[in-house]
Amino acid sequence: MRIRLFSKGGSSRKSGGEVSLIGAESVFEGAWRSEADIRIEGEFKGVLQTTGEVAVGEKGKVRSTALRARDVVVAGHLEGQVQAAGIVRITSTGRLLGTVQAASLIIEQGAVFQGHSEMCESMQEDVTIAIAML
Repeated sequence: MRIRLFSKGGSSRKSGGEVSLIGAESVFEGAWRSEADIRIEGEFKGVLQTTGEVAVGEKGKVRSTALRARDVVVAGHLEGQVQAAGIVRITSTGRLLGTVQAASLIIEQGAVFQGHSEMCESMQEDVTIAIAML
């Protein structure tokens, strides 16, 4: 099954596996690790680690002391520390407050980024090791 998390034209990422969802009006607190893509339409507070993509929907709210993923797309509100092996994209409706370490950072017009960014070639090994340690 292939699912599009966010699409803008034909450049969306596709997942070859499952998508975990925190739906609107739902709140999750704690540590979450996964190998699936994760979509957040509700609220998440805690540590989040996945080898897949994390997508924060327009009404999604995330406060994370450590978020590690392959790619991260922020259309809602994300506050905290973000590490991505690939791309961190903040869409025109997104707000990211915190620290970003990624191979690529894309900030669309209208987006808000307040914090510090560090560009790294690739962090895939670090993400995989961190998940194995949980």
